[in-house]
Parts: sequence; structure tokens; C-alpha cells
Amino acid sequence: MSPPPHHNLFDSRGNPVGLGKKVGSGGEGDVYEIAPHRMDVLAKIYHKPLTTERQEKLRLMVSGCNDDLKEFAAWPLDLLHTGKNGPVCGFVMPRITDCEPIHKVYGPSHRKESFPNADWKFLVRTAKNLAAAFYIIHKYGYVVGDVNEGNILVTKKACVRLIDCDSFQVQTRDTIYHCEVGVAQFTPPELQKSKDFKMLRTQNHDNFGLAILIFLLLFMGRHPFSGVYKGTDDMPIERAIAEHRFAFGRSAALKAMAPPPNSVGLSVVPGEVASLFEQAFTESGIQSLGRPSANDWWNVLDVLEKRLKKCPTESMHTYYTGLATCPWCTLENSSGILLFLSSDTISRIDVAAEWQKVLVIKPPGSIPVIDPRKYRCLPAPLSPDIARALRFRKVRQAAAALLLVISAGLTLWLWSGSFSTKDFAGLVPAVLAGLLLMYPGRDTGERKRRKKEFEDTRYSWRLWEKKWKAEAGDAEFTAQLGALTALKGRYEAIEREYKNALVTLQHTSRERQEKKFLENCFIDSCTSPKLGENRKAALRSFGIETAADIAPYKIMSIPGFDTALATGLMNWRKQQESRFVFDEQIGVSASDVQGLIHTFQPKIRPVERELLMGIEKLHAIQQKIFKNRVKFQPVIEKSARDLAQAHADLSVFTLTGKLF
Repeated sequence: MSPPPHHNLFDSRGNPVGLGKKVGSGGEGDVYEIAPHRMDVLAKIYHKPLTTERQEKLRLMVSGCNDDLKEFAAWPLDLLHTGKNGPVCGFVMPRITDCEPIHKVYGPSHRKESFPNADWKFLVRTAKNLAAAFYIIHKYGYVVGDVNEGNILVTKKACVRLIDCDSFQVQTRDTIYHCEVGVAQFTPPELQKSKDFKMLRTQNHDNFGLAILIFLLLFMGRHPFSGVYKGTDDMPIERAIAEHRFAFGRSAALKAMAPPPNSVGLSVVPGEVASLFEQAFTESGIQSLGRPSANDWWNVLDVLEKRLKKCPTESMHTYYTGLATCPWCTLENSSGILLFLSSDTISRIDVAAEWQKVLVIKPPGSIPVIDPRKYRCLPAPLSPDIARALRFRKVRQAAAALLLVISAGLTLWLWSGSFSTKDFAGLVPAVLAGLLLMYPGRDTGERKRRKKEFEDTRYSWRLWEKKWKAEAGDAEFTAQLGALTALKGRYEAIEREYKNALVTLQHTSRERQEKKFLENCFIDSCTSPKLGENRKAALRSFGIETAADIAPYKIMSIPGFDTALATGLMNWRKQQESRFVFDEQIGVSASDVQGLIHTFQPKIRPVERELLMGIEKLHAIQQKIFKNRVKFQPVIEKSARDLAQAHADLSVFTLTGKLF
């Protein structure tokens, strides 16, 4: 049936409705603007006459319309009739603008093209808003039924809008108006073997598709049931779903599954989020209300959004605060895949200006020398008794020395003759000398006291001297300045390498233009009969979104993809390559530069961060040294004077002054 003439269309109140230009077309009907000047709504006109049941379903949806539904969906606002009070041939719905299909949000290649400023926080917010949309649909008793990536749109502000609402399941007390369509990769296990979808759908069925979409958003387009299968037979997504082979789950290994390469696991989300995925995708979910509801998802995603932090290395990376390091940096570095567009410049700081801050930090210079030997101290006076005993002790020491000399001379003289018993007579003076020296004298106690005092002050001095050199010396400042100089050298080397790479870009213009061209040839547009929607989903799960991603070894690593499919995809890539036309006038594009930035940012950002922190540390070290010099110098000088005094006090009892 052709679209009715404009003058034959009437709304429910009998007012004529004119159609403007056609803005869209689908399997069931076409979408038109409403003339004149109705830019807030559109009209959907069906190709074929609607059954009485279908007309009644639309009447129920229009009568149930409210502000909540209009906020999240292109809900039928009014019916369109062929002639006044004639059969329903279409309906009026809100016009949704500035939106893209949800798969252009979660697929990295699409996202960089359609949502260049989106980070992971944007994806989390989109997932949260998607849960809110499902919550509203379920709140009013409707079931989406045909949950898939094609009937969900996303705005630049992460708002979600549902379209094709006329396919939703509508239920009254007496009648069920079924949703008669579905997409296998979003269909729950218990419905996978159904030949058609004309059956009672439940909110629990919807919750499976909702969990799939949330997983796709949070995990960069990876389908939870598309992984590496360890078996020898084919494992398409629909079979994996039917057999509960959740490739990222706790039981994945027991089910012979593993996540695809270059993907992250459930560890990147909090445990509460991971548990909801396990609940949604395992056998327990089949039970009535067994899967997390839209409200359950909204609650945990709202908490997750509030617990995100920015990566210190790459500003476009946000991740869960419970992680020690940024998972996106790790994944980008290991895979070479740019997940998020980074900033337009490689560096955020002016290193020359920052280095001026280093130059104005005055070095503390060498530590002031404090030496106990520069202090001239007089010994503390002795009591008269101790002084007399000391003089007597010196006399005894002199007499003993004289006796020792006599003993040595006598012994040499006696030994010059023949040996006999009388030769031992030479030892007599030595024995007398020993007796003189063994006499303790009254000064012994004072000498011991002064010796202990000297040893104690010398020990204290050595500790303070070590502390003085460590905390008031300039060794730490010199070492930190050397480290900063080395960092500056590393920064300049990376910067030179980056500039050289920019020059190289000028000489690889053709290759870059062709790569960019192929990156805009999305797998979605491939019309090969062997490449259905399920296989395209599997390709995206393994990071193959565009013709640029296609390589035989990548294709052959995907379960269920054989040589024939790989050859077909390579032929499709060659067809796209044949359409490429090199433009010599095009220079280095912004995306080319961003590719280089992505390569060099992970190298230079840590150096920048370390340099900024190092400058602050250098200033702090300088201030600490000056403070410690003022704080410790009086204490060190006192310790030195105390040692010099103790040495002088002890020197009256010794024959040598070399006690330091």
C-alpha cells in the first residue's frame, strides 16, 4: 500500500494532517515530517493495512502516553487515520534529534567518529540512563520485547531514547498484544530455540537484553557471550547464550570459554556491578525475576559514576577508584588500539617556564664546618689531694721509666757473657718498675670519671655530626637537582622524537589517507549474505569494526570463522581499497596528529608529572636544609664544645692528646 495522499490523513480529533518530506524508511513503514512547520513531531505511515488487533494496540499506547514515557521514548502521541474516523494507518510521535544509535557509543571506532569527547564516564552515564529508560517502560507495565542496538538512540549528553515503540508488548487484563520480533544476540537463553516471537514476553526477558547492552557499553563493545571457545565445534553467539557460556564470568573456564584478546575483565568494575552481570547471564537468571531489574542497574551504576577518577597520565581516561592503575592505559599500550580520543597537544606544561623555577631556587651551599678541635679549652681544676696524687703518680711513672732503662741495659751487659743464674739479676729493676706502676694512686677514680665523660660526649658528638651532615648538608639537594636535570633531558629527547615523527607524517600521506578511509568503512555496511548480524557482533567483540581492522590472522582467531569467511572479508576490504582516491592537497590531519599524540603521551606525561613534583620537592629540600641549619647549629656547636672540654679535662691524666 502506498502512503495515503496528504489530504486523506486525519488525526483522532478529525483534523487533517499533511505530510512533508520523508526522513526515514523501515521494513514496516516510512517516517515523514508533518506539514506545515511541525518540527517537534514526525509521522509514521505503515506500508500495509493494519490488522484490527494492531490498531487496537496503538490506541492503547496513545491512551497510555504520559510525560515519563515521552521523555525516554518516541511514544505514539496520536493516531493517524485514512479518512475521518477511518482505519488507523500510522501515528504521530515525538521527533528525536541529535542522536546516534547506541552501537556508535560503545564501539571505539564509531565512538571516536560520532562522540569524540566521550570518555568512560560518558559510557557509564549512558548505561545508567538506559536503565532509567527501561525502568520507566516497565513501571507502566510495558515490555520492550525486541531489545537490540538498533532501537536505542543516544544524545551528545548521554541521554537515551527508545524508538520503534509500536513493537513493544502491550498487555491489558484480557488481552496481550505481542512483540513479534527479536534479535538473537539480545534474546535470553530460554527463548533462543523459539521459532517465532509471538509469545508472552516478561520484564525478566527484557532484563537480559538490558544487561547485554550495559555490558557492551562498559566493556568497549565486547559482547558477553562472544569469546574464545576452547572446543573444536562452532560456537556462535546464540548458542553460547543458550548454553550460558558467559565468556567473562567466574565459570567461563568450566564452560570452555575465555574473553577475546585485547579486552578487559570484570575487575574493572566494582564487585556489585560484576555480581549483577553474573546474575543476569548465568542459569539462575531464567527463574522468574531472576535477573537484575532496571532499578537494580540504575542504583549500582549511579554509585559507580560517583566513584570514578581521572587518570593522572591521560585526561580522557576515567576509571573506578577501587583500581590501583588505569585499565585503559594498560589496554591501549598492550593492544595499540586508541579507545578514547586524547587531547590535541602532547604536553600540557611549559617546560622552559618550569625550569626557570628550578634556576631561582638558591642552592644551600656547603654545610658550615663545625670541628671540636677549633675550640681551645682549659682543663677543669683538680682538688689539692688529687693534684698531689697526680704529681706523685708522674714521679712514679718517671722512676719506673728509669728502672726500665736500667733493667734493659743490665740485661744486655749480662747477656754479652756466658749464661748463668746470675743473669736473671737484670730483671730486678724491671720488677721494681712494674710495682711502681701497679700502685693505684688516689687519682684513679677521677681519671675514670673524666674518661667516661669524654667517651660519652664523643659518642654524642658522633651522632650529632652524622645528623648535621645528613639533614643540614647539601647532598640531598644536589642529588635532587641532578635527578631534575636528567628528567629535563628525557623530556627534551621525547619531544625531539615526537617532532621527528611529525616530519615523517609528511612523507606517509598516502598510507595515512587510505587508513583513515578504511577506518570509515564500517563492518555494518558489509552486505555479504554470509555475514549476518550475529557474525558482525562477533567481529565487533573481537575488535574488528572497520575495513582497516580486517586481517586474515584476526579473522581466523574468531570461533566459527573459517577460511571462506576470512577470504570474503578480505575481498570486501579490497573492494573498499579500490574506492580510495588519494588527495595530494590534504596535509597532516588532526586525526593523524592525534595518533602520534596517543603514542607519545604515555611517554611524556609521566616525565611531566615527575618533573612538576620534583620541582616542588627541590624547593622543599632547600627550605628543610635552611631550617635544619638554623635549628641544629647551636646544638652541634654545643656538642663540639662539650667534646673539646671533656678532652681537655681528660688530657691532664694522659701522655698524649690524640684522643679524637
